[in-house]
Amino acid sequence: MTESPMLLEKKREALKQALIALGEQVDAALRQSLDALLGHDLGLAGEIVAGDAAINRQRRLLEQEALLVLAAYKPAGLDLRMVGASMEMVAELERIGDYAADVARILLIHAEEEFPAVLVEHVAAMGEAAIAMLCDAMTAYGHSDATAARAVAARDDQVDALQREMIDAIVELIRDDPEAAAPGVALSWIAHHYERVADRATNIAERVVYIVTGETPDLD
Repeated sequence: MTESPMLLEKKREALKQALIALGEQVDAALRQSLDALLGHDLGLAGEIVAGDAAINRQRRLLEQEALLVLAAYKPAGLDLRMVGASMEMVAELERIGDYAADVARILLIHAEEEFPAVLVEHVAAMGEAAIAMLCDAMTAYGHSDATAARAVAARDDQVDALQREMIDAIVELIRDDPEAAAPGVALSWIAHHYERVADRATNIAERVVYIVTGETPDLD
């Protein structure tokens, strides 16, 4: 009987480390998407799209593992919050991985387009801010730090502001040069995907607060 709590603790920690590893995998895909955008690297974009399948597989494996822990060990309290929230966080991370692949697909579709450098730099700044939020949210998860998680969520407004500035700049560009409409719209979609990364990083931060405190805050 004394083995069950010890086994649960080991399973919980293994699940936590696997989730952190998935976060690192998704973070890498996002950073590659920025590299592909800034360098107009279509080969790298293709690799990102192909690599998304591995993230999807890992999501399914982690969800199955979490369900097995719930069924076999019937955790309660902090353990239950951690396992249950992990399933939600896995889904958030997998979707964030999809955004990296979506950015890459846009680059491939618009392979022949020349994106205005100033706008590319603006989108990249958005992407960097969103990726930093994800990285810090996962660090807060690793350290069980609710205060740090709340601080991550507070930065979402900054990314939203960058997106609004980006849209205004695109509208002005198209007004001055109607032929820039196609690359402008493509960049607006890329900006949208990075903004969604920030939103989902906020969701992860909320789950961290829930795990640590038992509270269910709305930090968005």
